[in-house]
Amino acid sequence: MPKRGQKKLRGQPEIYDEVKGQVNLSLTRSGVQGIDELATAMGLSRSEFVEQIGRQLISVVSLEDREAIKKPYNN
Repeated sequence: MPKRGQKKLRGQPEIYDEVKGQVNLSLTRSGVQGIDELATAMGLSRSEFVEQIGRQLISVVSLEDREAIKKPYNN
């Protein structure tokens, strides 16, 4: 990341070892809202949130799996 008072250089990676490019995704308003809420809760931008999912730095868990994780184990 550039130091305070310095501009970042176009074409130079900031965080990762490669330069980010633009992509287009088609999402419903509800989908965008959900991504924005999750990203905000993690202190990330929408773009960085999706980046980290793609790099498998953030795990994606299905609703079924999430509910199974919440249930206490029966011994």
